[in-house]
Amino acid sequence: MNAPETKYYIGIDGGGTKTKFLAGRVTENLEVIGEYTGGGCHYMQIGFDGLERLIREGVTAVCENAGIRPGDVAFAFAGCAGFGDVESDQPMVDRAMAAGFGDMPFAAENDSANALEGALCGAPGINIIAGTGSIGSGRNAAGRFMRCGGWHYALGGDEGSAYWIAWNLLKEYSRQSDGRDEKTLLYDAVNEALDLKTDDEMVTRVVNEWHLDRPRIAGLAPIVSHLCEEGDPYAEAILTGCAKELADLAIVLRGKLGFGDEDVPVSGTGGVFKIGPAVTQPFDEILRAHGMHYVEPATTPDMGALMLAVKYGQQK
Repeated sequence: MNAPETKYYIGIDGGGTKTKFLAGRVTENLEVIGEYTGGGCHYMQIGFDGLERLIREGVTAVCENAGIRPGDVAFAFAGCAGFGDVESDQPMVDRAMAAGFGDMPFAAENDSANALEGALCGAPGINIIAGTGSIGSGRNAAGRFMRCGGWHYALGGDEGSAYWIAWNLLKEYSRQSDGRDEKTLLYDAVNEALDLKTDDEMVTRVVNEWHLDRPRIAGLAPIVSHLCEEGDPYAEAILTGCAKELADLAIVLRGKLGFGDEDVPVSGTGGVFKIGPAVTQPFDEILRAHGMHYVEPATTPDMGALMLAVKYGQQK
């Protein structure tokens, strides 16, 4: 009797800072056989041509690393930041991705979908992404999927994200510089991190030299977590506010998805949740007051993308 044919799949988790490609095969279990990491995939940052190039180069690279050809892949799934956010842009996004995948069968959704799939392994519940940006997603027992948040950072969105944390850090620095708030460790930490000779040079550095580059600004977020560990009250307040903003996403999703009286699991993925108890403890406290509780993700968003590639591929 002939052995069943091995099928290969590709899962892609694309964020604002990096894009992770996984190649896998299904035998008795789902096995990762190749990996590749590229740059951020948000088309508003890299353009439609950049998105096409990222997909094409990433697919080629992950197949090479896995020792397979693109033609061997049964199905691919791509979860991309920004996907589906602007209706008028979506046809261009779709064309760019189709060109990047070529003849390979694929499906694409917002990266909140694969983060949710990986975090809860397909079970009903809610997942909050808090990396460079933030967004929430959930699925109920009937299979209904909904998103919340993820509004453009330039409009004040992405609350609770690394960018939001850094933005609040710089805002508090300006208040301490003016004397509207007392100077704390935060003031000196920003001066040192940005190598400022004068306080107003902060604007020159971030606006004129960095050109308000979102990932670069978001990269300042770890300063806040370090300051919180040292007991800086303003850093603590920023992270407590971060937890509330992220919990608000879950509260809205719980109501819209009609979970009723059941205790709903809420997972968190992304670098902000890796800060630890300064974020996760107040986050869990707010959730429990609203019939939910925090759980660690079962697996990563890139594995969630690979799981969806298999799920959708087997439905074809």
